[in-house]
Amino acid sequence: MKVAFLTDFAYWEGRIGSSVRVESLCRSLTKVCDLTVISSLTLPNRYHQQLDDAPYNFYDRTTIKDIIRWEQMPNLAGVQPDRQVTVKGIQMILLSERFDAVITPYFNRDWMIAHLPPHIVNIVDTIDCQSQRARSFAAHKLVPKFLVTPEDEGAMLDKYDIAIALSAEDQAEFFNLSKTPIVTAPFRLPPKLGYTAGEDANRLLFIAAQSDVNRMTLDFLMAEILPLVPKNVVLNIVGNVTVPPTTSPNVKVVRHENVDDLSKIYASVDLSLNPTFAGGGIKTKTLEAIAHGVPVVTSDEGARGLFDILPAYLIANDKETFAHRISELLDDPVKRLQISREMRLNLTQEDSENWLDPFMRILTMKRQQKQEQFNL
Repeated sequence: MKVAFLTDFAYWEGRIGSSVRVESLCRSLTKVCDLTVISSLTLPNRYHQQLDDAPYNFYDRTTIKDIIRWEQMPNLAGVQPDRQVTVKGIQMILLSERFDAVITPYFNRDWMIAHLPPHIVNIVDTIDCQSQRARSFAAHKLVPKFLVTPEDEGAMLDKYDIAIALSAEDQAEFFNLSKTPIVTAPFRLPPKLGYTAGEDANRLLFIAAQSDVNRMTLDFLMAEILPLVPKNVVLNIVGNVTVPPTTSPNVKVVRHENVDDLSKIYASVDLSLNPTFAGGGIKTKTLEAIAHGVPVVTSDEGARGLFDILPAYLIANDKETFAHRISELLDDPVKRLQISREMRLNLTQEDSENWLDPFMRILTMKRQQKQEQFNL
């Protein structure tokens, strides 16, 4: 089965959760199908070796432009000028190489497949449940970047032959919105370096890019949670999130920006913190901590999609319990080491690719239906 994954963002950099998700998903798919990734961006030279070693085929914008120039393809009607190269290249590659299916990330990449023939199976990797995110934001008087109602999201799902969900929670949301078959493909990372639970622990970690939710989460952490921790702590903040100008006397803040290797940061801290209370999608901060074996205190929202591998002890949904967990863990190296081993064991023993077989069965069925429908 020949499948193409279409993307318009630099997933090879691995700087955001969606990027790491794409690479993880693609590597899993290569185990059951002939996969090609088609990018609308030009691959920088420093990433050529990384993509040359990938277990899938890869086309970037430079390759696409060469194909179009050779074929002398005319412009497509109704396609924006800045998208002509991408859409024509996708059409040429998928038709000339006889692809069976195409995957796009998020619903708002439907322009990439608008000019493909209807016999190709269309799959969306949802990466997030937008209506759930909107509901979560509204509960805290926030407005998400994409405001989507359940009815709107159901209508978008109906346009696809198959949908891939990030978590069982998202799949349950989608099940009530559409009749499109939903397959849950969890986002996972391989275990990293081991965790050392030292004495005199006081080093905390918070990772966040600039966003309304991340700013409010950091404000809540520094103003409401950490003042309740009965010891002096060092809060390492990674990312360009805005840091409040004042903090509790027991908290020393250390900023880290433009960090190339997060493994070094994780190796230097005792606990990771993710007290997020709104959102959805990929909980990269929680998952990365689990992969590095660093105990991560989080909330129900921060543990979304990860309840089967995250010890329940690490989940706290009010500031008093959250602060108490931090204090307990900092004072107990044996407990921290025990939890670290439990998380890593859960991660290694989980069969995170058991979705591949049902996915391929549904894909085969959908392909056969389309072959019959269009007499191919």
